[in-house]
Amino acid sequence: MIELNAQQRQPAQGEAVRIIDPVTHDAYVLVRAEVDARLDAVRRRPAEPTDAGIQPLMLRSQQAFWRDLPELLKDERNRRKWAAYHGDERVAVSRSDVEAYHTCLARGLERGEFYGGRLEADPDGVPPWDVLEAGWSLFEVTDEPSPKPT
Repeated sequence: MIELNAQQRQPAQGEAVRIIDPVTHDAYVLVRAEVDARLDAVRRRPAEPTDAGIQPLMLRSQQAFWRDLPELLKDERNRRKWAAYHGDERVAVSRSDVEAYHTCLARGLERGEFYGGRLEADPDGVPPWDVLEAGWSLFEVTDEPSPKPT
């Protein structure tokens, strides 16, 4: 357990505090225990499906992520990090999805108002709102031999 001194306590009044390890340069986010508990509950709660499909703000956030992804992947320092978007705005590029969520929630964004994605190339190259098209369907494959030509 680490105890905060008076100087360290000052910026921690109600907001998340970003901490950098001077040796490893890893970044951490310090939040109040109540905020962390709420974040944990949000992460564990299953997403509620909507009849209308993807909400417009979430779709815009996903599209912004996919639009920026090729440029973000050009920088090796971004590999395997996470980016969070609220609409067209990139809110965070973080070492983990948890840190990205913390950043969004600390800004007052609600679950469903932002999208977080891992900065890695998608093998299919298909964004989540698109349909992956295949050259054939399992319904077209049968175990029956083809008829012999007559």
